[in-house]
Amino acid sequence: MKKKLLITVGAGASIDFGLPSVKDVDTLFDAYAGRQFPLESDPASNLYRFCRDAINNYYGATSKPALRKWANFEEVLYQLNLLSLYHSDPMRLYGSNALLNSIILPNVLEFGRTSKKVDGNVLRHLGSGLIDNLVDCFIDACHHLSANKSTEIAQLSGFLSLLSKDFDIGIVTLNYDNVFTQASPGLHTGFDPVTGRFEPLSVLRREEWNFIYHLHGSVHFAMTGTGHDMHGITWAAIPASGNQVHSSGRSAQDSMEGIAYPTSTIVAGYGKMQQILRQPFRTYYAQVNRLVHEADSLLFLGYGFGDLHLNAAFSEARDQRRPVVVVDWARDDQDPLPFRNDSWAHQLFNTLPGNANRMSSFGHQTPASVAELKAANDVEVSNDSTYPLAVWYGGLLAAWQHPNKILSHLR
Repeated sequence: MKKKLLITVGAGASIDFGLPSVKDVDTLFDAYAGRQFPLESDPASNLYRFCRDAINNYYGATSKPALRKWANFEEVLYQLNLLSLYHSDPMRLYGSNALLNSIILPNVLEFGRTSKKVDGNVLRHLGSGLIDNLVDCFIDACHHLSANKSTEIAQLSGFLSLLSKDFDIGIVTLNYDNVFTQASPGLHTGFDPVTGRFEPLSVLRREEWNFIYHLHGSVHFAMTGTGHDMHGITWAAIPASGNQVHSSGRSAQDSMEGIAYPTSTIVAGYGKMQQILRQPFRTYYAQVNRLVHEADSLLFLGYGFGDLHLNAAFSEARDQRRPVVVVDWARDDQDPLPFRNDSWAHQLFNTLPGNANRMSSFGHQTPASVAELKAANDVEVSNDSTYPLAVWYGGLLAAWQHPNKILSHLR
C-alpha cells in the first residue's frame, strides 16, 4: 500500500497564479470602503482605513520596535466585528459593555452622500461588504486562471501526479481559489457531484485519500440552502458572483461572546473557530484531526503557520516521527533557521517537532546560506534524524520544476 501524504496549502501557494496577496486584499478593501464609507471629515479617507491606521499607530508605539506588529486585513475585519458590540446594544445583551468602551469613531458619508454616525449597523454593513468584495474578487480571478496561468497549472498538475506515484495524497487548503481543483480534477470534496449538496458522512467515514477539503471556503461554495437551512452551502460547478455568494442581507452568525460574524461562503478574519461551526467547515476541521494522525508525511505549501486552530491539530502528533517538507519563499538575505527569530519560525517549531539549531544544508553542520540554497535549488535540512524536516526557500514554481528535491525528503 502507498504511504499517505497530507498537503496543507496556504496563501503563499496562490501568489504565482495571480491571486490577490494580503497587500492586494488590503488595497481592495480600502477602495471599497472609499466608495461606500468615506469619512465626513475627510472624504479622501474611509472607515476601514481609519481603523487599520489606528491599530498600526498603536502598534507603532511599542517599546520594542524590533517586535512591532502590523495589522493585516484579517485583523481589521475582526476588529470591525468586535467594535459593533460597543456601538450598538440597545437591549443590553453584551456584558462587556459594562466594563469596556470603544473610542468614538468619525462620522461617515453613507454611500458617499449622507452624514451617518457610526453604529453597530454601519460596522456590520462595512464588514459584510468587504467580505462580499473579496469573494467576488476571487471568483473573477479564478475565472481567468485557465487562460492566463495554463502553464503554471500544468506544472502543478505534473507535480501532484508525480507525488501520487509514491503517495495517496490528501489536500487541505486554506485558500478560496480553485487552483488545485483545476490542476487535479476529481478529488473528493464531500459534495455530491450531481446535487451539489454536502454529505458529511462521505467525509467522516472516508478511508480512501485523494481528496481536497477547503477549510476556509471556496469560490465553488454558494448559499442555496432551503427551509431551516436557508444559508446552507452547496457546491457550484461554475463559480459565479451574486446574491448566492454574498453575506449582505443575511442574518449574522452569533456567538456566545456577542460578536456577530457575517454569514458567508468563506471564513475570513480572526475568530475562525466560531465561523467554522457551520457546514462543511466543522466536518472538514473534525476530519483534519484524524488525517494528521494518519499521514505518513507532511507537505506544507505556502503556509505561514498563522492559523492557530490548524496548528493545534498538527501539534497533536508532535511525537510521531515522519518526514516534513515546508515549501516557502524567502529573500536571499533571510536568516537561516538557526538564526531566524520571527513569528514564522516561532510558529513553525511551536507546531512541528524540530530543532532549529540542527538545521543546515545537506552534509554540513554549519548554518546554511539561504541565497546559496536557492541558487542550488536545494533545501535547508535537519541534521537530527529524530526531526526529518526540510525547508525549500525558492518559491512554489521553482519547487514544482525540481520535484525530486521535494520528493526525496518526503519518502
